[in-house]
Amino acid sequence: MKNIFCLLLLLSISVVSWSQEEKPFTPSVTVKWAPTGLLLGNISLQAEYNLYARNSITGKIGLPITATRQFEYEGKDVDFTMKATSFLAGYRHYLSKKKMQGLYLEPFFKYVHHTSEGVGNGTIGTRSVTMNFTNNYNGYGIGAQLGAQFFIGKRFVIDLFFFGPEINSAKNNFKAVEISNAIPWTSIEAEDAERDIRQFIDQFPFIKNNTDVTVDRNNKTVTARFKGALPGFRAGVSFGIAL
Repeated sequence: MKNIFCLLLLLSISVVSWSQEEKPFTPSVTVKWAPTGLLLGNISLQAEYNLYARNSITGKIGLPITATRQFEYEGKDVDFTMKATSFLAGYRHYLSKKKMQGLYLEPFFKYVHHTSEGVGNGTIGTRSVTMNFTNNYNGYGIGAQLGAQFFIGKRFVIDLFFFGPEINSAKNNFKAVEISNAIPWTSIEAEDAERDIRQFIDQFPFIKNNTDVTVDRNNKTVTARFKGALPGFRAGVSFGIAL
């Protein structure tokens, strides 16, 4: 009787232990951070939710922070401080048989609002001047991303998005204002200021030949406006965890 009781007790413990074994980890959500967003002035946070089998929906939000980048104005480097707010939504289809892993194709929609400003020194006519620059960009776009996602261990995720052509409907307003003198520009100075800004804009492909430039002599301001289709390319890497 005692032996039977001990046997039943061992069987009970075995059943309980088996029932409490951890189930295989099958993630359905990933949360990631893309450090490349810091270069443009935002903290880029991404999330992915697996719908079924090899299909997921993705979302990204970019929160503005200050970043610095240099551009050339009259042969001198000008420090621009930049901030960006962005949003992206996509539908991801994996080409491999593994859930949320391997090569994928992801059509996406995105929105970006980007601002920047800087102060540079140059010459207008024969005068040394200080110019204040501001830029405001808004763009809506669609594209298709080719990438690959890998798991290291059970939870650490690396998402490499390496080929993502896109087309955007964009508006960009750039303004340069002289802040070193209160006297209005002469006609010769206005022409010189416009020429300098056109040379500055030539640094940027696609925009340089499609921008309307106007000069306000009394307010010592040159304004450059762009509106139209703007091609782009999305690439980078993000790191995160699976849940």
